[in-house]
Amino acid sequence: LGIKEHSNRFFFFLDLDAFYAQVEQRDNPNYKGKPVGVVSLPDTFTKGIVMTASYEARALGIESPMNTYLAKTICPGLILVPCYGQKYEAILTNILSFAKRYVPDEAIEQYSIDECFIDFTPVCKDFRAAEGLSRDFKEFITKEEDLTCSMGLSYNKTYAKMATKLNKPDGFTVVKKTDRGTFFHRNVGTIWGIGKRIKNRMNYLGVWTIQELANYPDNVLRKEFGINGICYKRMARGEETTEIFRKETHEKSLSHQHSLTHPIYKKFECEEEIGRRVEYMGRKMRSKNLIAKRLILIERFTDLSGDAAEYKLSQHTNNDRRLYDCALELFKRIRQPNEQLKVLSFAIVVYELESDLQNENYDLFNQQKVLPYHVLDKIKMKYGESSIRVGLGRY
Repeated sequence: LGIKEHSNRFFFFLDLDAFYAQVEQRDNPNYKGKPVGVVSLPDTFTKGIVMTASYEARALGIESPMNTYLAKTICPGLILVPCYGQKYEAILTNILSFAKRYVPDEAIEQYSIDECFIDFTPVCKDFRAAEGLSRDFKEFITKEEDLTCSMGLSYNKTYAKMATKLNKPDGFTVVKKTDRGTFFHRNVGTIWGIGKRIKNRMNYLGVWTIQELANYPDNVLRKEFGINGICYKRMARGEETTEIFRKETHEKSLSHQHSLTHPIYKKFECEEEIGRRVEYMGRKMRSKNLIAKRLILIERFTDLSGDAAEYKLSQHTNNDRRLYDCALELFKRIRQPNEQLKVLSFAIVVYELESDLQNENYDLFNQQKVLPYHVLDKIKMKYGESSIRVGLGRY
């Protein structure tokens, strides 16, 4: 391909161990040491899936994704806990905020809600310095969040990600160029990006291990997989050159939806639930320094039908109170739930986004002090979504 492999680079990969389940075990001491599954619909054994299983549950055969009915059949003692996405996202946001003290934003790539890549090259001159920073990062997560994580440090992203799998859970593995052979005996399916179908096709060609892929003829790989075949080989040989991926375009919209464990229909219940969705959306916009001018409220009923309405604000905002007032106005316009037809979920969508240039908690036009939302956001990020609530309807 005419591409030179990375030289003197330090890529770090973070993987929070059994993240959702570990958080629930941390927050409820009664769950520690017991099989726990975080699920989408905890009130039934016939619907929903196990999204994450604790290591105790995995040892008993529980995997993700697995149907909750099957999971309870395999492990009758499995504790099912509802998923709380806002809490998990807040924890990762706090962790990444710590990383931003040391590296620029463009050096961080959030790979998923419990994984991220960080390029330490701008701030570390050698592996010794990068390893020291990695351990500081691990210590912060242990002390600040009381969670364990697995970490990998290497000279390219693929090896950094694979390194986290070598000592799970709560491990830290460094793989330098001189350690390339560390992975050669492992199954080819452990390479990042090689799924079950690609793995089966490689097995058909007689490629079972990473070493066999690293030494396989280019022409056969190109014929079978196209240019991806050559990329897979380079990844196996430790010659991958992928950089940190950052979105170059500004986000055009943000959305947030939450499915209720128990459907609701009473007006005050719906207004409270809408308030929670609005608070979360406001915090999400503020974390990205964004303001919005249009808001959409979407409701979904137990019969899977739905309704929606849109509101155009007079000016851009990420103020919870203004967003809540708009959302309540929209709720009046859409189909009202009743005892026979209850609401299963509310969703909030905002668009026409712009950068937020206002750093003061002051409304210049109304000469009115507003709540210090950024301070409240920090409290929620540290202590959880329900640690502090604003009475949005009682200003």
